[in-house]
Amino acid sequence: MDKIIQLTENTLQASIATKGAELLFLGTESSGNILWSKQTDHWNRVAPNLFPIVGRLVNDSFTVQEISYSMTQHGFARDKEFEVIEQTESSVRLRLVSTPESMDVYPYSFVFDVCFSLSESGITITYETTNKGKETMYYSVGGHPAFQLDEPLENYFLEFDEAIQLEREDLAGGYFTGETQYYGVSTHLNLSDELFESDAFVLKSPHFRYVCLKHVDGKTLVQMNCDSWTAVGFWTKKGAPFICIEPWWGWADNVHSTGKLEEKAGIRILEPGSKELLTYSIHLRGSQN
Repeated sequence: MDKIIQLTENTLQASIATKGAELLFLGTESSGNILWSKQTDHWNRVAPNLFPIVGRLVNDSFTVQEISYSMTQHGFARDKEFEVIEQTESSVRLRLVSTPESMDVYPYSFVFDVCFSLSESGITITYETTNKGKETMYYSVGGHPAFQLDEPLENYFLEFDEAIQLEREDLAGGYFTGETQYYGVSTHLNLSDELFESDAFVLKSPHFRYVCLKHVDGKTLVQMNCDSWTAVGFWTKKGAPFICIEPWWGWADNVHSTGKLEEKAGIRILEPGSKELLTYSIHLRGSQN
């Protein structure tokens, strides 16, 4: 059975599985869990962490120095057991370290930490990636939390902190096609099943700092903050009682991608011995620190 870590801060509680360092519960006794409670008939995850890739690779493969490697969508971290490195009542650091087996599918020596820290209003998630090898490391990372919906999807919308150009690049078979759809300039995006008929709704190079999930009656269910994301994905399945708001640093391949990891659009670069910290936070009812 998976080991579950419990965090508390005042009335806020969080539960995190060591498998995948996956956040499973976030809420209070009065709010209940704002995350989706997993039902395998819709989706068998709640808030997976995406590493060392985000999205899908063409032919589920990539090359490094002309050697080919296979990797399925969103990488392997979400299915690996993490080690607890540090823990307090309201925070925890979970670690995944490269192994000879991992280097057979991803040829880099790394330390990947997922850190959770509760405040009175929400939780901050930090991805800390270290290149322990002697070669330049190429990687992507991201979150994939699903938030509970108690009513049909059409009763909800997303609100941004400023008016933005709502332009999505189409996905086909999990790959970006280069074709785009334009939805105008707005501070909000009304949700519907039609938005997700061809997979996720992805905004690259987002200029907003936060996005709120709101009910049509005006109530804010949750707010996600991030200063550094390079893409944001929104996703659900038809009829499923959740919506995912996904902070990404990287994205899926284009249909015309070369397959060379160092040429992958959106890829991040870590020099030997370097470390990178990337952070986002989730706040209940839109409160902020």
